[in-house]
Amino acid sequence: MAAVFEINVILHSGASARFEGLVYGQARKETVAGVTLDFGDAHPAPVKVTPPPGQSVKSIEYNLRSDIRNYHNVIIPDSGRWFINMTQMVSFWKYSNDSAVNDVKMPIYIFTGQDMNMSMAFGVVGANYETAFRTLEPTINRALIVYMRRLSMQIKRGTDLYPIPDFVARKNADGTITEHLYFRTAAETPNQPWMLTLRDFAGLQKKLHGIADVTAEGALHPLWCSWTDWFSDDVTDEVILRSVRAGVKLGIRNYIIDDGWFGPGLDNDYDVQLNIGDWEADPAKIKDMAALVADVKAAGGVPMIWCAPHAVAPGAKCFPKRRKLLIVDDKGQLVMTPNKFHSLCFMCRDARETMADICASFITRWDFDGAKYDLYNCVPNVRCCNSEHGHDVTSMIEGLAATLELIDRKCRALKKDYIVELKQNYGTPFLARYGSMTRAGDTPYNPEGNFLRTLYVQAYSPYSINDYQTITNEDTPAAAACVAIKMIAAGIPTYSIDFDRLNDDNKKVIAHYNHWYVANLPAFHGYRIPLEGGNNVFKLPAQRRDLLFLVNSGGGVPLERSTTILNGTFQKRVGVSAARRISAMVRRIDCMGNEIEKSRMDFFGFSQLDVEPGGRVEIDV
Repeated sequence: MAAVFEINVILHSGASARFEGLVYGQARKETVAGVTLDFGDAHPAPVKVTPPPGQSVKSIEYNLRSDIRNYHNVIIPDSGRWFINMTQMVSFWKYSNDSAVNDVKMPIYIFTGQDMNMSMAFGVVGANYETAFRTLEPTINRALIVYMRRLSMQIKRGTDLYPIPDFVARKNADGTITEHLYFRTAAETPNQPWMLTLRDFAGLQKKLHGIADVTAEGALHPLWCSWTDWFSDDVTDEVILRSVRAGVKLGIRNYIIDDGWFGPGLDNDYDVQLNIGDWEADPAKIKDMAALVADVKAAGGVPMIWCAPHAVAPGAKCFPKRRKLLIVDDKGQLVMTPNKFHSLCFMCRDARETMADICASFITRWDFDGAKYDLYNCVPNVRCCNSEHGHDVTSMIEGLAATLELIDRKCRALKKDYIVELKQNYGTPFLARYGSMTRAGDTPYNPEGNFLRTLYVQAYSPYSINDYQTITNEDTPAAAACVAIKMIAAGIPTYSIDFDRLNDDNKKVIAHYNHWYVANLPAFHGYRIPLEGGNNVFKLPAQRRDLLFLVNSGGGVPLERSTTILNGTFQKRVGVSAARRISAMVRRIDCMGNEIEKSRMDFFGFSQLDVEPGGRVEIDV
């Protein structure tokens, strides 16, 4: 059967209305049980729901039903952090999850065909609030049941825990809600990599909700943070300053003083009591934070501070004072995160002001130039029932957005160009605008996970970053260069490395690619463009030349004008196709920046070009 849609509207009164047999591209207006649905024929399709007079909508279920077929992969509704664990269809059959405060998801399913390009996509473009996702068919009882040969999925806007919030459900006097259904197949967009489908969806979110792209010059520079290679108890002002002085020589500009600068970090054992929430420097690690910040700047670095402004540990001195602002569950118990701290309530105005003041204090007390906000993803998805404070919003995601907006506003009033790193669990276009860059989760010693997670963020922001990447002495220089190229192919080059223990050859690799990247920095304000479904070849147009990145299995590249090819693979030849006759000077450069060959070549049709693993080729037309 062709893809058909069903929309179920559930009211706060408990009544519901079901609209069946909706076909994308065919307009329809219908009233069922007093609920009127106006389904438009545009793309994306406007869906206008009007409840009976005096009533309001609690949730809207969008169900897609289509024939099942052989797909290569599925990209589940996600923040971009966890989809890599669920790409196989056999795992997807039992998928069920929520977009909640601890993981705000893009509300779209994308299926790739056997050619690895997008085959079908289904999503809902609407305001940012709690949403549930569920695979309806095939079903799993005592076994996987597929004989019905149908694929059915549900996007439920408004969950049982958090119904559609008032800022949506009560925005209009008559209770009308308008969202947009998104549906694409390979017939409309042939040979489109899934990331470009996600980018198209994100672009519609931005357009329909007036969201501007992030543009932060300072955030694009290479970055280092004090996490992967250290136990946080051992990160002192001497370690930080020594790392800054070494990193500046390698082309790194931004430096994050990560978790643990205030006391025990989250890498400590569970029996160690945390003091997170007080936000005072631990004198055993950092004798004078203001002096350290000044020293980092004098060394040529931009200092940034790690913070989880909502976090309050039971052992923090501020705990008694802030207890009344913490999230409490329906049993009257303070909510404890898995890593053993409590959370200030995002739905409470006073709590939001407290969090914003904490963040602003890093500027007024110590003169930091940026911050990394973390651990919102650790907050359990519960409804706050703390009777000691009030709530001025009805959605925890709405409260999170209000928190990030207030923090951003207060900090930028003090420093206009303040650099802020968010995490993709609270990224997506709606929230990424309150930061300067979006971090793609934790992937130490996993360049492929780093690449895929930053690639997801690339769908909606070129300012994609993963600050836990490391390079070891077990990596050959070519392998180290492939790690660096994969980072640059999808985002900002970032490192969490103890440079004292890294060999000189790999330092040369890092320095070479950081300096090359900074020399081409204006281009990296733009989006990378995947040229095939496997996400192995990327193009980034610069002002006078094209920058092409090969990763994993690589692939052929087009030659249209002067071009740089960065070979993040271990292949030694690349296919080059030119639609017209091109004469060019070709320079082959190894992974440390040494020129190994220079010659003139003519290109027309298909040619084979020698490349160095981890190296690059400069083709000057």
